[in-house]
Amino acid sequence: MESQYISAKSYLFVPANRQDFIRKAVNVAADVIIIDLEDSVPMAAKAEARGGILETAQRLFSEGKRVAVRVNNDLGNLAADLQSLPLSILHSILLPKAQNAGIIQMIDQYLVDLELQQSWGIGSTSLIPMIESCTGVLNLRSIAKSSPRVRALALGSEDLAADLGVPAVPESLLATCQHMALVAGEARLDALGFPGSIGEFNDLDQLGRNLMQAKSLGFGGALCIHPTQVPIVNQAFAYPLEQQVWARRVIDAMAVAQSHGQGTAKLDGRMLDAPVVALANRILGQ
Repeated sequence: MESQYISAKSYLFVPANRQDFIRKAVNVAADVIIIDLEDSVPMAAKAEARGGILETAQRLFSEGKRVAVRVNNDLGNLAADLQSLPLSILHSILLPKAQNAGIIQMIDQYLVDLELQQSWGIGSTSLIPMIESCTGVLNLRSIAKSSPRVRALALGSEDLAADLGVPAVPESLLATCQHMALVAGEARLDALGFPGSIGEFNDLDQLGRNLMQAKSLGFGGALCIHPTQVPIVNQAFAYPLEQQVWARRVIDAMAVAQSHGQGTAKLDGRMLDAPVVALANRILGQ
């Protein structure tokens, strides 16, 4: 059994207690639909939302959608949330307000028991910690290395900005994004997010600028709270056709060079070596 996780560009949050939103999400071109049990669900409605998670996830999965779930971070709701999840069809579980490696390691061990109960391969369930506090930022490296289940790091821009006491704008989040991209790169994880407010879905031009800045830092995708954000995210993190053509030419040129016993090649006046080939493979792999 293998994890359902794949690298993705766009993740769309949908409240677990809003079946009307969930029905509409089937027609949105998000790579992953996140069924949200946390912030978008009132405390009084969490138990009912949790009770419907199996049916909701299965319905989305049967429609060909990749499905993730954002669980709650308080221990009572967290344990109940995890017990309710159909692990074998989940792309990933998002862990909000991740602040240290210890809680992720505890979740890792708990998931082993749940995987055994569901006859799902041990270690197959993927986790995405959400970094939403100053403490989380400062502990990023230990969080990234806390468990093999961790496959990506996601920025929670609104909560982090609130913790800093500043607006969620590029100027206040840029340094954190750079740090997150470096940590994710070191640990070979995906970085999700952008320097700006995820809550702003009217100014799509600004969103596009924020996303391009994130891509230039090394991010590969972003979370969305509104369907209008999804096409902008997909476009921003996709490699255009000319880059794909360049990547194929790089691979072909290097293959010819290696067939002649050479470790480097030339293309359009530029030397090609292992790092350039790695980038070309990443472009083609998307």
